[in-house]
Amino acid sequence: MQRRAVAAAVAGSLALVATLSGCVVVNLGGARSPSASATAVATSATPSDSPTPTPSDTTTSAPTVLGPKGYGALKLRMTKAKARATGLATGIMGTKGSCGASKDGRLVGAEPKDTYDLAGKLFFSENTGKLVIIGAMPGLATPEGIQLGSSTADVKAAYPKWNGDKKDMNGVGYVLAPGSSTSYYRIAVLDGGVTELTLQDIDQDCAE
Repeated sequence: MQRRAVAAAVAGSLALVATLSGCVVVNLGGARSPSASATAVATSATPSDSPTPTPSDTTTSAPTVLGPKGYGALKLRMTKAKARATGLATGIMGTKGSCGASKDGRLVGAEPKDTYDLAGKLFFSENTGKLVIIGAMPGLATPEGIQLGSSTADVKAAYPKWNGDKKDMNGVGYVLAPGSSTSYYRIAVLDGGVTELTLQDIDQDCAE
């Protein structure tokens, strides 16, 4: 009777060892399993773990074209209030125009003491209070590709009817803005390059 009890106890111990050994083997095998690693990699690479760009993360670029109607949302014949609301101009003060004085403001990004005096400068009529002239700044071009620094040859190619008022194609010249009957470009050339470029309302009463 006692031998049977001992034998049973030994058999139970062996079974327990076998069971524990089996668990150890299974656990180790599971940790090294390629399928487990693949699952971990796949989980870490799921799209939900990556931040999704939102519209607010995208920076809106400023307009780069000075077209026949204006500069992006900033249009000729706008009041100062409407011009301010576009967010494209800075320094606009009051409601009355001053024909280019400091209270008429400039385009955002234009430097007051830029190499080009008219760069980004705005002119509001003293009589109507409306925007009548927009000065181009570096990097801002007409739809035909003319900008500050363009060559005289480029100007003539874009606007064959443009002619400077000085010898050798220098000086100031005017050309109707293509596609418009109410605005024109005033283009000044010196030493073979554009030094002034403005879009002007045909009824502007501020400058030459």
